[in-house]
Amino acid sequence: MVINGLPFTLFERYLLKTIENTHNILDIGTSHKFAKELKPYEALLKERGYVAAGYQPSLTYGEYNCDCHQDIEKMSFMDNAFESILCLEVLEHVKNPFQAVHELKRVLTKEGRLLLSVPFLTQYHGKGNHHSHESYPDFWRFTHEGLRELFQDFHHIEIVPLDGPIEFRLKQFYLGKYIDRFGLLRWFVDAIDTPRLGKATSRHLLFGIK
Repeated sequence: MVINGLPFTLFERYLLKTIENTHNILDIGTSHKFAKELKPYEALLKERGYVAAGYQPSLTYGEYNCDCHQDIEKMSFMDNAFESILCLEVLEHVKNPFQAVHELKRVLTKEGRLLLSVPFLTQYHGKGNHHSHESYPDFWRFTHEGLRELFQDFHHIEIVPLDGPIEFRLKQFYLGKYIDRFGLLRWFVDAIDTPRLGKATSRHLLFGIK
């Protein structure tokens, strides 16, 4: 999860670009409403017809429970149902990411926008081997070239790494939390650690237009 510095700036830039002037937004594969990086944008998303859909989601979040159950590989929504889709850290848990991407495109309107994040170089983070938000597998990691192949049918895509080689290596040693905890360290890492495609990064962010 990104909460500060350059990764947060990149995420916010593309999130606002994705939901600008939209009136219905699907957050697919989430555990509950406004999870992960979306919490700071709760009020903004509510204004734009936000729908949270998880796979067999837990009902322990009260007012933040998902709006519905959806299987990203076979969604029940009509074609062209949403102007924007958010899909954060989901594809690595899906058996058939090609089918999931087909469904994402199907339920997007023409010129609809997608914001997707996936892990690249990071630790295993599955829980068991069942497909639910309480217990789920971890199948895949995605290079920028793999993402281009997955989303080749989209009219336009942009792919950016969310952190650079230095921050990636700190995270591998479980030191990433200290970057955001100390403002001077966050500033120093952002100043010298430039994210580049094809270099070490923990996550890729993809913005796509159908």
